[in-house]
Amino acid sequence: MTDTTQQAQGTTQIRIGELLMQSEILSSDFIRDALERFEQRGLPIGKVLVMSGYLTEGELRQALEVQSLVNDGHLPLELGVTVLRVAHKEHISLNDAFQRSGLVVPEDQETNRLGQLFVASGIVTEKDLEEALQINIRTGLPLGHIFCFHGYVSQAILYTALQVQESIRRNAIGRNEAILALNAAAKRERALERLEINKGYQKLPMKQALRLGEMLVEARVLVDKLLPDALVRSLQFQKPIGEILIQSHFATPELIDAAVEMQEMIDNGCLLQPMACEVLLNMRASEVPFEKALGQACTFRHRNNMAKIVVELLASAQAVTLTKLTKDIQERLEVNYNQINDVSKGLLEHDLVDPWLLYASMRCVYLIDTKFINMEQAIIILEITSKTREGVDAVLHNLGWTARTRLREPRGI
Repeated sequence: MTDTTQQAQGTTQIRIGELLMQSEILSSDFIRDALERFEQRGLPIGKVLVMSGYLTEGELRQALEVQSLVNDGHLPLELGVTVLRVAHKEHISLNDAFQRSGLVVPEDQETNRLGQLFVASGIVTEKDLEEALQINIRTGLPLGHIFCFHGYVSQAILYTALQVQESIRRNAIGRNEAILALNAAAKRERALERLEINKGYQKLPMKQALRLGEMLVEARVLVDKLLPDALVRSLQFQKPIGEILIQSHFATPELIDAAVEMQEMIDNGCLLQPMACEVLLNMRASEVPFEKALGQACTFRHRNNMAKIVVELLASAQAVTLTKLTKDIQERLEVNYNQINDVSKGLLEHDLVDPWLLYASMRCVYLIDTKFINMEQAIIILEITSKTREGVDAVLHNLGWTARTRLREPRGI
């Protein structure tokens, strides 16, 4: 294997702008101008180059094809540059450019472009892919976003496909093995969709929510350098990443379940990512139950005195009797800055409130503060959770106020 081939098969990926410059199709000035337009419009650089008249759509397709062959390790970079330069200068097809250059077309080599991986794994059809590619050409939207927007795949399957793509390119897993893993993930998702706990599941368009592994790394539950190996093992053993982390003793089932539930909260716009990471960190460091960690994350860092609203809500739901509050608690309720930590401790120490309802009310006041629900709705939620012992967000979903965006995976399945 030559040094050039090794470079092509390594982790370094050639960018489309760099490939076009090395092939002498565009100068650095053209690329720089396109990048400025790219930043202004928020479009892929290839689309900007076509819109700006620097490239035709046919020339862009040729460049993307060569880029894929190089990045997938099927064509050395220097040969790809040569072929692309010939095709451009002589206005011929890539096949003709390969022949003109005295090279063998790597047409029998299966590339690892996202659409081809989806087709090979049976997730989308050739017709679906062609339609998505046409939309990609017209709009410049990434292919993965188009698949998600049209409901061909979920965010989870798209992330798995991107993981597969990267693992193949790093030679961490074989292509056939990766395709089987992607196919198994899609089948598992369809099986989970049929379960009662996942009733109402929706494949939402792409959102910038943290992936499960990323969330655990961000929360310092998982060391960053361990994540790539765990992702590869999830593909090799055809198991969800959460299950692999549990079996490897990197995370507990409680942490994984909490992370998945909070991903859905983030999707629904009723939790911030930093708060989710704080919950996981608190659960791991102090062995705090999820409901308590979530309630604390929702209220403890607030500047205003969240204790006032918590006690008012509990009283309205008849979960606290105001006349039984201690003098210390009453005084803390009159303070302007946040007293929720001491007030919650006082309520529990004097057995003035059910802990479950206390943490549920802390979650509710955050939702009130962010205008996700109002006080009347919060009272209804507390009344329901006091009878069912379900979490606040489970009640929100059962009432139809939030969507099921993450599939729940029962233990043992």
